[in-house]
Amino acid sequence: MPIVVIADTTQGLEPAVDAIFAPHGGVEAVIPKNADTTVYVKPNGVHFSPHTHTDPAVLEAILAYLRDHGYTRLAVMESATGGNFTRLVFQITGYAAICRRYAAEPVYLDEGPTVPVGLCDGTRAHISRRLHDDIVHRGNNFYLSLPKLKTHSMATVTLGVKNQQAFPVDADRMERHCHRTLHRRLAALYDLTRPDFCIIEGLTATAHGHFPTTALLDECLVPMDVLIGGPDTLAVDVVGARALGYRLEEVEHLRLCAEWGLGEGELSRIDVRGVGLDRFTERLPHTILRRFHPDVRWVVGRTRACVEGCRGNSELIQEMLYNDYHGKGGWTLVCGSGFEEEDLADLPGDILVVGPCACHEVGDQLARRYPDRRIYRVPEHNDLMANTHYQARLMGVTPVNMVPLNPLRSAATLLQAKL
Repeated sequence: MPIVVIADTTQGLEPAVDAIFAPHGGVEAVIPKNADTTVYVKPNGVHFSPHTHTDPAVLEAILAYLRDHGYTRLAVMESATGGNFTRLVFQITGYAAICRRYAAEPVYLDEGPTVPVGLCDGTRAHISRRLHDDIVHRGNNFYLSLPKLKTHSMATVTLGVKNQQAFPVDADRMERHCHRTLHRRLAALYDLTRPDFCIIEGLTATAHGHFPTTALLDECLVPMDVLIGGPDTLAVDVVGARALGYRLEEVEHLRLCAEWGLGEGELSRIDVRGVGLDRFTERLPHTILRRFHPDVRWVVGRTRACVEGCRGNSELIQEMLYNDYHGKGGWTLVCGSGFEEEDLADLPGDILVVGPCACHEVGDQLARRYPDRRIYRVPEHNDLMANTHYQARLMGVTPVNMVPLNPLRSAATLLQAKL
């Protein structure tokens, strides 16, 4: 039976980390001390907004713990969400300063050359060459996954398995981010890069999706004060999902991993130690709060509008721009497939068409019907950059104001990334 420890953090992070490794003989029994071993730590650094990413205090505690136990070759790797870039996330969250403090190399997986890889589901993806050489073919390197305890509006939860979603380049993430392909892609990426150990940061759990609006954080945060860890990432995720209130059968990518033999998925066959599961009695909602601008018209296809793709991403962006940046209404958003004639009548303002289905079905029709309007199109399922760009334009939000960093420093950081 795989061992998963739920460690209480109220007495400090170091003893909690100790408790995670203790049943396995301690950290030195888990992580070999070969001269050429680099310990790669992969937090969830999807974005710099509060409570979207692994708590910096836990990342710092992990690096300090590893240093104290004699591990000197450390690296922190990540690739932020589309429409963002990882150097910026590291600057704003403090990850970059933490890396400097503990002489850990920051590895920005959205920079540098890429290589194609085949996945077990028969598809292909392009990933960073550094990831390919040092993690997929890791040799003596060690991969420690450090996700955050969060629900997810598209994938139900985002824990250790979904932490691999950072690895494909943006174009590949866009293509596979719909109801037919997202969960299989997550399971296939996990098969490619299975971590050697996983520790979920659960100081505060995030409800109502993975990207809580800052203005609505009071409704989205639940103090937990735990770390959840073990060597079988699927087993760790099953326990983490249970702490959030979900069973394996309710999280499709975890169910697929269990079906494909990529770890233990049956809770009754996991040796859960430390804090008892009976402490977790609440089911944290994974759907977003849906606080949208009342003067934005939504035209959603009658046949399908994927919460995993065009619809879900549009809703997250809309909620953020309206609540955090006071974006304005008076325009129309169209997504999905299966539209009737009356759906497209008397639409207000300029129009944003999101997703390949809607762009193909009604993009040209809307342009002919409303020749005096601006018709913007986002032809991919998950093009967060284009979707955010157009929604910000329609709502009168200046994108540079969305970054809590001096614009000159942001520009310099972007230049470094480009170089």
